[in-house]
Amino acid sequence: MTQLVIPAHDRNGVHVFTARLTPDDLQRDKAKLSAELLGDPDIDPAFVEIFDLADLSGVGLAGYLTDGLGVPEAALTADRARLDALTGPVLILLSKALHGRAGTLTLDPRLTPIGTYAEVRPPVHFEPLPTAAAQGTLTPDLPVDRTPQRPSAALLLFGVALILLAVVALWLALG
Repeated sequence: MTQLVIPAHDRNGVHVFTARLTPDDLQRDKAKLSAELLGDPDIDPAFVEIFDLADLSGVGLAGYLTDGLGVPEAALTADRARLDALTGPVLILLSKALHGRAGTLTLDPRLTPIGTYAEVRPPVHFEPLPTAAAQGTLTPDLPVDRTPQRPSAALLLFGVALILLAVVALWLALG
């Protein structure tokens, strides 16, 4: 059986396989089918795609990998013709499916590896916010006034009402 080794903390890998699956297989629960095909019950099906390439009409597999999954055009140059010539079901596994753990996947014989590519993650770049409200600096914390405050008139009135209610309740209970 073919094995696929995914190192720990690999977050950018895109692994492409052809899959000899029936239309009934494509209708099965994706989580169970993914675990069965990849030999790992803990694989996260949110990062596994199983579909028929006929669903990509007009885009092609290479276009989907580039536009949909962020694989750079240059990484697909050598394989573009082969990828676009494929037909039938495919399985695309993103390394994120292992959530940072290392894994050796024992592939089901219905899977044939096509290629492994890497997503390009552009570096995060922070720019100043464009509105005037976002300009300037924050003022430092002002000192907090910790002197005791007098109770407000509403609080005093509420307290008197509670005392009167208690007196009436006691009078009715004893009377």
